[in-house]
Amino acid sequence: MDHLSLFWVSPDRNMHLKAIESDFFQRIYRSIKNGTLALPPIPDVVVKLQRVCNEHSTTIRDVAAVLLDDATLTAAVIRSANSAVFSPRTNRPCLDINMAVSRLGIKRVLGIATAHAIQMLKNESAFDVNCNAILKKSAVSSREFASTMALLCQRVRSYDEEHHWLEVEKALLIGLLADIGIYSAVKAYQQYTDEGNYLDFNIASHVFFSLSKETSRFILESWGFDVDFEEVSINKRIRNADEDVTYLDLARMANHLLMFRAKDDDIDEHEVEITLAGAEALYELSNLNEADFRHQLDNIINNCGF
Repeated sequence: MDHLSLFWVSPDRNMHLKAIESDFFQRIYRSIKNGTLALPPIPDVVVKLQRVCNEHSTTIRDVAAVLLDDATLTAAVIRSANSAVFSPRTNRPCLDINMAVSRLGIKRVLGIATAHAIQMLKNESAFDVNCNAILKKSAVSSREFASTMALLCQRVRSYDEEHHWLEVEKALLIGLLADIGIYSAVKAYQQYTDEGNYLDFNIASHVFFSLSKETSRFILESWGFDVDFEEVSINKRIRNADEDVTYLDLARMANHLLMFRAKDDDIDEHEVEITLAGAEALYELSNLNEADFRHQLDNIINNCGF
């Protein structure tokens, strides 16, 4: 399974072959290709926010006005704007949504709102027991993957000042949204069975994982996220990068680190290209005991306002 944020999946070759031969697999695959895959049912405010944030003429005041229709999202954005990453001690606290949007930037506000909406969907889904369990596992694992990406980003920046352009909070958001497509795949399975069709859930779960890259990329493109998000979602470079370290590199390092800490046997087949700063960051985090590592993951996600 080469989807980076699905590091917790242990694929079975026979199940995988049965999955890709199934009618359900073909149904989802066709829906991606013809652009009819159902997008996750995010709140109307987030849908409106996506439209507004992707318009060139949009102002900070426009974005703030949309957010005011949802008190929960407004609070989340203000909390992120006041977090340690966005609010150095020299900055005064953000007390209103206009200031919060100004500090974060329009694109970052969109990422924060979407990530919050998707995490809520995964944790509050109303499918059957097996589907809900997979989505809850995905929510926990994407949070772990995202915070590991953010932690590595922070460390790489500290070891080499040339990587100052890497943003810790963007690394976190990319990780949180990397497997966004799994929700649409699970929803399609629920609809498939509701229509009277049958497919063993173990086979269906391999369909979810087999198509997670394509479904995630489709959703991220539909919602206007940039190429950094897309590359991590499909674990593939799709443009020539001038930088020594990209967000895809951070994601692959995070995947490798989590496999190492989980003592995953497949790590022997997992290679990562890294710079000296990346090697130092991986070495440091690989040698932390489990309690310290978990503490640092919690700190980094809290410092980003999540």
